[in-house]
Formats: sequence, C-alpha cells, structure tokens
Amino acid sequence: MDLVAAAPAPSGLATMMPMVAVIGNGDADADRDRMAEEAGAAIARAGYGLVCGGLGGVMAAASRGAHSVTNGAGPPIVAILPGTDKAAANPYADVTIPTGLGYARNLLVILAADAVVAIGGQSGTLSEIAHAWQLGKPLCALSGTPGWAARLAGEALDEKRSDRIVEVRSIDELEAWLKATLAGR
Repeated sequence: MDLVAAAPAPSGLATMMPMVAVIGNGDADADRDRMAEEAGAAIARAGYGLVCGGLGGVMAAASRGAHSVTNGAGPPIVAILPGTDKAAANPYADVTIPTGLGYARNLLVILAADAVVAIGGQSGTLSEIAHAWQLGKPLCALSGTPGWAARLAGEALDEKRSDRIVEVRSIDELEAWLKATLAGR
C-alpha cells in the first residue's frame, strides 16, 4: 500500500490555492512600486497566494501590498530567494525559501505560479517572462512603467503559443484578468 497516497488531505485543503507570481525590478522606484503594491493587495483580496523573488523593489512592494490585506493570516506570501540567507528576504514574506541558485531561481518562481504578473523589469524579469511563456503560464504585463513588461505587453514572444502577453493598464483590469484566468482553479 502506498502510504503517501493513502494519507488524507489536511482539513480544508482539498484543493490547492492558486498562486500568482509578481515579477519585476529589484531596485526601488516610487511609481512602479506603488503599482506593484496595489497589485499585491489585489491578489490577496482575491484570495490568491503571492510568490516572488523575495527581495526589494517590485518584489517587496507586491509583498507589502499583499501583507496589508492578510496581516500574515491569509493567502501566503512566498519569497524564493536567489541566495542562501533567509534574512535577505523582504520583511513581508510568510514563507522564505533560500535556493543558492542565483538567477536560476527565476525558474522556480515561475514554476510555483498559476499566473504571472510582470511589472517593469530588466534582464532578470525578461528571463522570467520567457520561462512563463515556454511553460504555458498565463501571463500579463502591467503597462505604464518602463521595462520589459511594458515593451512586451500585447506581444507574442514566438509561435510556440497562440496567445499573447495580456496588456493590463490598471488594477481593475488586473483584478478582472486574474478572476477570468484563475476561475475554477
């Protein structure tokens, strides 16, 4: 008998909660971080968990926004760190996973997500967008701040998928996209 398969699911966990990755710049920028904070709050209000690279900039702002809704008692905020020091995580993470993988951790952030929201972004974000595209993850880009998200919004990266990176222009549009994308998950 397979003991793992025979073990009952913990009470209330019959289905897994959808996780939304927020990806973007690690450096601070007031406009971009305000947008990321609003996105994190919208994700938490919708009842989804948030996963990110766990450091500063967009990652900290989105985590702060989610934490402002959950106060540590709601959907989890997961930080998947590039280094090995848990203390490097932004202070809003509920779960901190040090990987020691450097930028290779970007793949883990995307693998942990059911949907991906890109905000701003430099080369690290570009790699996460490419991973999300290749893995068939639903992907949207908040336009309005400089970076790869705005440059790729509405575009197809190649012919491997028939869809495009969805351009989202506001938090209201993001909330509608999340609801439609994650319905039934």
